[in-house]
Amino acid sequence: MCRHAVASRGRRADLPRPPPARQPGVAARAGGGAAPIVNGCEYSADLGVPSVHIDNAAASAEAIAHLADLGHRAIGVVTGPEISPISRDRLAGALRAAELRGLRDALHVEIGDYSAGSAFVATHALLAAGVTAIFCFSDEMALGALSAIGEAGLSCPRDVSVMGFDDLPLARYFQPALTTIAQPKGMIGRRTVELLVDILRGVECPRRQTTLAHTLVVRGSTAGPRTDR
Repeated sequence: MCRHAVASRGRRADLPRPPPARQPGVAARAGGGAAPIVNGCEYSADLGVPSVHIDNAAASAEAIAHLADLGHRAIGVVTGPEISPISRDRLAGALRAAELRGLRDALHVEIGDYSAGSAFVATHALLAAGVTAIFCFSDEMALGALSAIGEAGLSCPRDVSVMGFDDLPLARYFQPALTTIAQPKGMIGRRTVELLVDILRGVECPRRQTTLAHTLVVRGSTAGPRTDR
């Protein structure tokens, strides 16, 4: 899962230095002395904080559409914590996509916490409900789902398709390689830092909310449901 951040890992962005905090006007622009905040990845309209993010609802809707287009009708979803704005947005997108396709009543939702262990437990419940595809709100949870499917004596994607979210570097090396939603993590980090520097400099930023594009990455963990059952 992409977490709160103000900079991406790896090489430092080649950006101009912000002015020292002691310069006149900087404290005022930061809200009476408080340090300015820019939210990288997670977005909540209630916070009123500048942010750089993807459209999590749209990305999740595309994941459900992908599974539905393959022919799946009983789809399981493993969410993040209910308190997470990202998880709430992704669930809203999944529910909307399912409803548009007449699958709302066939969508089975289990609450996870972005960990493989939580998805392992959730997947056993989803398998008992008879789902043929599982969409996890993080790649790490997808790994837990794959483990649970194997423990149940089933295989992916022959018996159950699995999708993740994030496109971690290891996702392509899962067995099978994981179908997932990719976020432009490097660009999110760079744009977040650029926006923070602009705020420190007092640059007028008419667009304090930046939405970047996500990408559906189709690999070997999703296929059509079995027809010989």
